[in-house]
Amino acid sequence: MPRLITVTSGKGGVGKTNLSANIALYIARQGYRVCLFDADLGLANINILLGLYPEHDLADVILNGKSIDDILIKNYKGIDIIPGSSGIEKIANLDADKLEHLVRSFAELDSRYDFFILDTSAGVSRNVISFCMISSEVILVVTPEPTSLTDGYALLKILSLNGFKDSVMVTVNQSKDVQNAKMVFTKFKETVQKFLPINVVPLGAVMQDANVVKAVKEQKPFVYLYPNTIASTCIKSIAKHLVSKKDWGVDAFCLDTFWKKFLHVFKGPLKTTSPKVIKHDKQEDKRSENERELTRAVAADEKTQHKIEEKPHETSQIAQLKPIDKPDLTHEIHFLLEGLVKHMTSISHDIGAIRQVIENWRMEPPKTQEPSAFTANSEATIIPLDFEAFLERRKTG
Repeated sequence: MPRLITVTSGKGGVGKTNLSANIALYIARQGYRVCLFDADLGLANINILLGLYPEHDLADVILNGKSIDDILIKNYKGIDIIPGSSGIEKIANLDADKLEHLVRSFAELDSRYDFFILDTSAGVSRNVISFCMISSEVILVVTPEPTSLTDGYALLKILSLNGFKDSVMVTVNQSKDVQNAKMVFTKFKETVQKFLPINVVPLGAVMQDANVVKAVKEQKPFVYLYPNTIASTCIKSIAKHLVSKKDWGVDAFCLDTFWKKFLHVFKGPLKTTSPKVIKHDKQEDKRSENERELTRAVAADEKTQHKIEEKPHETSQIAQLKPIDKPDLTHEIHFLLEGLVKHMTSISHDIGAIRQVIENWRMEPPKTQEPSAFTANSEATIIPLDFEAFLERRKTG
């Protein structure tokens, strides 16, 4: 019987599918039989990520009588892949015969694999909650972004409202260094432990790596394209940690009851919010404040780290993108207007003085020179200015 590991996240875009695929591939390289189930409904993320375009998917098993072997992508670099589809949602209305066919199809996989890794869609949909509730092991992928952490907390909160009390393994993805990953996990764990009956444990972190982006563009797993890069090293560590848990007494999972358990949760009532009460709930206020504090703490630490790492003689790209405090526009505008008024007043005084000089010159023209024949009939009088002669007269005067 295989171990069922569900990989999920509260927010999309955190690299969950990429981690699921690369972890599955590396576990397979250690000699284990691995099946990767794409449960990201209708989006076929794993298919696109790995450049695979299957002719059939899970909807053909659910609705068209195909078997798992008919749709299975076999031996992709050592793993098998079950391509998912939006047909998963349609199983809630299946008749007894089709449901029994689906159960039998999955029961055939029980003896084939050591690991059954399920990649869910992101968010807190009924599908995601149901898959997490029936899994013996759950991996929550987060990033240092505050929105990822708060959405991850929201997912765990809904799981706890529906009776989930097992441990959740947390992986911090896209972290710039180990210290940052530890800080993010510590802040997240403090918040969860304070308000939720769920224990979160660190599974590992994956550092930022430009080779991951290159591999996505090439639609190839980065653990194969760039086996010695930092992200691949992190994946290897996470995979080894997961494999070693086998010795910790982790329960295996019977796939013949997989869909029966899923439907039991999926079709039943699911709580998505806390019960409303008329009395003001101070504990709920503290919980909300703690969630906000989680966001502020992570953001503040990010800003501090940027300042520490920035060199005096250069500005890093991160520092250029760092948000700055919003200025007090009212004060700034008032200050600028005051300066403008002072400058305009000074200019006005200067213009007045110039006008006065011109008026005085017009009223009392110089008498030291008689008009010549040339200037007598002219429209304007040219007044010669001999500055050197003036200075000489001052010396002899």
